[in-house]
Amino acid sequence: MKEYLKYIEDAMNYGILRYKNEFKEEYYGMPFLKLYEQYKMVDIALLSNYRKTHSAFRGSGLLTNKNDYFLFIDLHKEEGIEERINYKDKFLDRTYFQWQSPNSTTQSSDRGKNLINNKDRKISLHLFVRKYKEIDKKVQPYIYIGKGDTVEYEGEKPITMKIKLHNDVPSKIYREFIEKV
Repeated sequence: MKEYLKYIEDAMNYGILRYKNEFKEEYYGMPFLKLYEQYKMVDIALLSNYRKTHSAFRGSGLLTNKNDYFLFIDLHKEEGIEERINYKDKFLDRTYFQWQSPNSTTQSSDRGKNLINNKDRKISLHLFVRKYKEIDKKVQPYIYIGKGDTVEYEGEKPITMKIKLHNDVPSKIYREFIEKV
Protein backbone atom coordinates (compact mmCIF):
# COMPACT_ATOMS: atom_id res chain seq x y z
CA MET A 1 0.00 0.00 0.00
CA LYS A 2 2.86 2.40 0.79
CA GLU A 3 4.14 2.15 -2.79
CA TYR A 4 0.86 3.66 -4.05
CA LEU A 5 0.86 6.51 -1.52
CA LYS A 6 3.56 8.38 -3.50
CA TYR A 7 1.48 8.17 -6.72
CA ILE A 8 -1.65 9.40 -4.96
CA GLU A 9 0.26 12.26 -3.34
CA ASP A 10 1.79 13.27 -6.71
CA ALA A 11 -1.64 13.20 -8.40
CA MET A 12 -3.18 15.37 -5.67
CA ASN A 13 -0.30 17.88 -5.78
CA TYR A 14 -0.58 18.06 -9.57
CA GLY A 15 -4.34 18.70 -9.29
CA ILE A 16 -3.82 21.47 -6.73
CA LEU A 17 -1.11 23.15 -8.83
CA ARG A 18 -3.24 22.95 -11.97
CA TYR A 19 -6.22 24.41 -10.10
CA LYS A 20 -4.12 27.32 -8.75
CA ASN A 21 -2.71 27.99 -12.21
CA GLU A 22 -6.13 27.96 -13.90
CA PHE A 23 -8.32 29.69 -11.30
CA LYS A 24 -5.78 31.74 -9.31
CA GLU A 25 -7.18 33.21 -6.09
CA GLU A 26 -10.43 34.43 -7.66
CA TYR A 27 -13.70 33.36 -6.07
CA TYR A 28 -16.33 32.47 -8.66
CA GLY A 29 -19.25 32.14 -6.25
CA MET A 30 -21.79 29.35 -6.01
CA PRO A 31 -22.30 27.64 -8.27
CA PHE A 32 -18.61 27.75 -9.13
CA LEU A 33 -18.70 28.78 -12.80
CA LYS A 34 -15.95 30.51 -14.76
CA LEU A 35 -16.88 32.84 -17.61
CA TYR A 36 -16.27 31.56 -21.15
CA GLU A 37 -15.23 28.09 -20.00
CA GLN A 38 -16.69 24.95 -21.55
CA TYR A 39 -19.09 22.80 -19.54
CA LYS A 40 -21.22 19.74 -20.09
CA MET A 41 -24.67 19.62 -18.50
CA VAL A 42 -23.51 17.01 -15.99
CA ASP A 43 -20.67 19.36 -14.92
CA ILE A 44 -23.25 22.00 -14.02
CA ALA A 45 -25.23 19.45 -12.03
CA LEU A 46 -22.17 18.61 -9.97
CA LEU A 47 -21.00 22.21 -9.54
CA SER A 48 -24.43 23.42 -8.43
CA ASN A 49 -25.10 20.56 -6.00
CA TYR A 50 -28.15 19.55 -8.02
CA ARG A 51 -30.26 17.31 -5.78
CA LYS A 52 -31.89 15.12 -8.44
CA THR A 53 -30.12 12.55 -10.54
CA HIS A 54 -27.68 14.14 -12.93
CA SER A 55 -29.35 12.40 -15.85
CA ALA A 56 -32.19 14.94 -15.39
CA PHE A 57 -29.79 17.49 -16.91
CA ARG A 58 -29.81 15.78 -20.30
CA GLY A 59 -31.88 17.14 -23.13
CA SER A 60 -33.56 20.01 -21.33
CA GLY A 61 -33.05 23.67 -22.21
CA LEU A 62 -33.98 25.04 -18.77
CA LEU A 63 -33.16 23.52 -15.43
CA THR A 64 -33.65 25.03 -12.02
CA ASN A 65 -31.89 24.46 -8.74
CA LYS A 66 -33.35 26.68 -6.02
CA ASN A 67 -32.69 30.29 -7.17
CA ASP A 68 -30.35 29.29 -9.99
CA TYR A 69 -31.87 28.88 -13.45
CA PHE A 70 -29.62 27.26 -16.04
CA LEU A 71 -30.43 28.10 -19.66
CA PHE A 72 -28.85 25.65 -22.14
CA ILE A 73 -28.98 27.08 -25.65
CA ASP A 74 -28.19 25.59 -29.05
CA LEU A 75 -27.88 28.45 -31.54
CA HIS A 76 -28.16 26.37 -34.69
CA LYS A 77 -30.93 23.81 -34.51
CA GLU A 78 -30.84 20.42 -36.19
CA GLU A 79 -32.45 20.08 -39.59
CA GLY A 80 -35.99 18.76 -39.44
CA ILE A 81 -36.54 19.93 -35.86
CA GLU A 82 -40.20 20.25 -34.88
CA GLU A 83 -41.39 23.84 -35.17
CA ARG A 84 -42.78 23.79 -31.61
CA ILE A 85 -39.24 23.40 -30.24
CA ASN A 86 -37.44 25.48 -32.86
CA TYR A 87 -36.74 28.33 -30.47
CA LYS A 88 -35.61 31.70 -31.81
CA ASP A 89 -32.62 32.05 -29.48
CA LYS A 90 -29.89 34.41 -30.66
CA PHE A 91 -27.37 37.05 -29.77
CA LEU A 92 -28.77 40.51 -30.43
CA ASP A 93 -25.30 41.95 -29.85
CA ARG A 94 -22.44 41.41 -27.37
CA THR A 95 -24.57 42.69 -24.46
CA TYR A 96 -28.06 41.31 -25.16
CA PHE A 97 -29.37 37.84 -25.84
CA GLN A 98 -32.83 36.79 -27.03
CA TRP A 99 -34.07 33.60 -25.41
CA GLN A 100 -37.39 31.79 -25.62
CA SER A 101 -38.69 29.86 -22.63
CA PRO A 102 -39.93 26.28 -22.90
CA ASN A 103 -43.14 26.37 -24.93
CA SER A 104 -45.31 25.41 -21.96
CA THR A 105 -44.30 28.51 -19.96
CA THR A 106 -46.84 31.29 -19.37
CA GLN A 107 -46.21 34.72 -17.90
CA SER A 108 -48.58 33.98 -15.00
CA SER A 109 -46.89 30.71 -13.95
CA ASP A 110 -44.33 30.69 -11.14
CA ARG A 111 -41.62 29.74 -13.60
CA GLY A 112 -42.69 32.51 -15.99
CA LYS A 113 -42.73 35.12 -13.20
CA ASN A 114 -39.29 34.00 -12.03
CA LEU A 115 -37.90 34.29 -15.55
CA ILE A 116 -39.36 37.69 -16.46
CA ASN A 117 -38.86 39.23 -12.99
CA ASN A 118 -35.66 37.41 -12.15
CA LYS A 119 -33.84 40.39 -10.65
CA ASP A 120 -36.69 41.34 -8.28
CA ARG A 121 -37.21 37.70 -7.30
CA LYS A 122 -33.47 37.12 -6.76
CA ILE A 123 -33.30 34.44 -9.45
CA SER A 124 -29.92 34.02 -11.17
CA LEU A 125 -30.18 33.30 -14.89
CA HIS A 126 -27.04 31.44 -16.03
CA LEU A 127 -26.61 31.25 -19.82
CA PHE A 128 -24.78 28.38 -21.50
CA VAL A 129 -24.48 28.58 -25.27
CA ARG A 130 -23.14 26.30 -27.96
CA LYS A 131 -23.17 26.90 -31.68
CA TYR A 132 -24.04 23.31 -32.65
CA LYS A 133 -25.31 20.39 -30.60
CA GLU A 134 -23.02 17.97 -32.43
CA ILE A 135 -20.01 18.18 -34.70
CA ASP A 136 -18.98 14.98 -36.48
CA LYS A 137 -21.45 13.04 -34.30
CA LYS A 138 -19.75 14.25 -31.12
CA VAL A 139 -21.85 16.18 -28.58
CA GLN A 140 -20.36 19.61 -28.00
CA PRO A 141 -19.96 21.31 -24.62
CA TYR A 142 -21.61 24.62 -23.76
CA ILE A 143 -19.74 27.86 -23.13
CA TYR A 144 -20.77 29.73 -20.00
CA ILE A 145 -21.46 33.33 -21.04
CA GLY A 146 -22.46 34.38 -17.54
CA LYS A 147 -25.48 35.72 -15.77
CA GLY A 148 -28.12 37.99 -17.20
CA ASP A 149 -31.34 39.80 -16.33
CA THR A 150 -34.57 39.96 -18.29
CA VAL A 151 -35.17 43.52 -19.47
CA GLU A 152 -38.01 42.97 -21.98
CA TYR A 153 -40.44 40.14 -22.66
CA GLU A 154 -43.47 39.30 -24.77
CA GLY A 155 -45.71 36.42 -25.68
CA GLU A 156 -46.69 33.16 -24.05
CA LYS A 157 -45.85 29.52 -24.67
CA PRO A 158 -43.02 30.45 -25.26
CA ILE A 159 -42.16 33.77 -23.65
CA THR A 160 -39.59 35.66 -25.72
CA MET A 161 -37.15 37.49 -23.46
CA LYS A 162 -34.43 40.02 -24.04
CA ILE A 163 -31.71 39.32 -21.50
CA LYS A 164 -29.02 41.86 -20.64
CA LEU A 165 -25.79 40.03 -19.89
CA HIS A 166 -23.81 41.06 -16.83
CA ASN A 167 -20.63 40.87 -18.95
CA ASP A 168 -20.27 41.77 -22.61
CA VAL A 169 -19.23 38.71 -24.60
CA PRO A 170 -15.66 39.19 -25.87
CA SER A 171 -15.51 40.04 -29.59
CA LYS A 172 -13.68 36.85 -30.56
CA ILE A 173 -16.22 34.56 -28.85
CA TYR A 174 -19.15 36.64 -30.13
CA ARG A 175 -17.92 36.41 -33.74
CA GLU A 176 -17.43 32.66 -33.38
CA PHE A 177 -21.04 32.27 -32.25
CA ILE A 178 -22.67 34.46 -34.91
CA GLU A 179 -20.62 33.67 -38.04
CA LYS A 180 -21.93 30.89 -40.25
CA VAL A 181 -19.38 28.30 -41.30
